[in-house]
Amino acid sequence: MSKFKVILSWVGIVMLGLAHGILEDLMFIRVIVEYMPADWDITGDLFFIFTVPLAQLMTFAITGTLAWHFLGLWQLPKLVTFWGCWVAARTTFLSTLLNPIQDIAIYLAWITLWCVMVGLYARVKHPKALAAD
Repeated sequence: MSKFKVILSWVGIVMLGLAHGILEDLMFIRVIVEYMPADWDITGDLFFIFTVPLAQLMTFAITGTLAWHFLGLWQLPKLVTFWGCWVAARTTFLSTLLNPIQDIAIYLAWITLWCVMVGLYARVKHPKALAAD
């Protein structure tokens, strides 16, 4: 790949990782809240075991697909960079809203789980690409 394409792919990974940290809340507010049945308490007991992962997966379906197909997210350094940007954006956003540290830790645990799962999938799907890294 040309140097310009390599630089552009790294910039894209960083931008998608940062955008992902904010898009989760848009998915929560604009999709989950609007279309869930009113009798479901999605902000109570179900919040950290259903609502947060669902919003993250919905967002990851968009950003992760773009990053996987166009930017090479299956490469371990890019996946780690994406994870780091996602964690940084999410931590900054939630800290700005004065969320408790325990809540932020739960968000980050889910984020780490999703990225580990993508890494495991990448290891199976692209073993030669990972061996070259």
